[in-house]
Amino acid sequence: MNVCIIGVGSELLLGQIANTNAQYLSRVLNEAGHHVLEHIVVGDNAKRLKAVLERALQTYDGIILTGGLGPTKDDLTKQTVAEVLNQKLVTDEEALKYIKNYFKAQQRMMTPNNKQQALVIQGAHVLKNDVGMAPGMMIEKNHQKIVLLPGPPRELKPMVSKYMMPHFTEDNETIYSEVLRFAGIGESAIETELMDLINAQTNPTIAPLAGAHEVTIRLTGNGSNQQQCEKVIEPVKRQILNRVGEYYYGSNDVTLEGSVMSQTQHTIAIYDGVTDGNLNMRLKQVDDEHFLQGYMLHHPQFIDEKVDIETQLHQSAYFVQSLYNTTHAISLLFKHHTVYIGLFNGKALEVIRFNITQQQLRTPDRNSNYIMIEWLNWLKSASINKK
Repeated sequence: MNVCIIGVGSELLLGQIANTNAQYLSRVLNEAGHHVLEHIVVGDNAKRLKAVLERALQTYDGIILTGGLGPTKDDLTKQTVAEVLNQKLVTDEEALKYIKNYFKAQQRMMTPNNKQQALVIQGAHVLKNDVGMAPGMMIEKNHQKIVLLPGPPRELKPMVSKYMMPHFTEDNETIYSEVLRFAGIGESAIETELMDLINAQTNPTIAPLAGAHEVTIRLTGNGSNQQQCEKVIEPVKRQILNRVGEYYYGSNDVTLEGSVMSQTQHTIAIYDGVTDGNLNMRLKQVDDEHFLQGYMLHHPQFIDEKVDIETQLHQSAYFVQSLYNTTHAISLLFKHHTVYIGLFNGKALEVIRFNITQQQLRTPDRNSNYIMIEWLNWLKSASINKK
């Protein structure tokens, strides 16, 4: 289904609040296999809202409007939608009873305009508001779904998950997603590598998303059951990993540090001249087997900085390995805009390097991610756990 989301409220256009509702709705709808093709924001103006809605009805299978369901004069969403659809507004008795009981419980007088919140479009399927007073509603007409939701996110989100989304999933259809996680590569680079797959996507859909110093790709399959969804996802996943698999560290809820530690079967120590302890801190949080025995921050007194960088890496790795009596060590040094990683298995040292700016050196999470993805590949390719 192709969907348009229309946010109603001058406060959105004035920048007084962010349109987080559109962000949330886009996420849940895309996860369900629908295609959100447009976000529109319109102020509290019936004429402009009518024009926007009429255009959307000519284009989209689903139109979702947020906001404008309250009791005040500028809350005009359902009145405008009813006019465009040539339908009347009627009172939903259950909603009116809830509103009256609310004011009674608060020992407050209910003003007449609050009855407006109980009005719904005739023939609509009412979406119950478990948190607030104004109900939502869904109208199905000409094979289209038009949904009206309240503006406050604390009201909208439970209404969407509990009452709206069941109408956006076919009874005989299952939606299943697998999220592939990557580090050490940017969103633009990964998209370039996969552009032909993204352009040709059908089932499953492919959705790249940049995160905090990592990239995810959500593959969403439609099928009669989860097993069938996984079956359509698998060949696309294989194509993606054939191209950018060196940056892949796991799926769904797996973390990069968790993936590294799950591959580690020997004790290890860290000599850190790059992340200021960030790498050790992140790994320690998931080190259930206590393989990480210790770390040391870089200081010139521990190594001879006059020798070549590979010798410095070997010296520092051997130093912490001996200090903490571990079988393996990793040394991290920064020199001339380059991060050097020394991976030491007690016998041989492998050196990996990547370039960063002085500014990027001040983002330890980013650098830790780059280091961990290289470390993870080393653990896999060198079969370190068998040595």
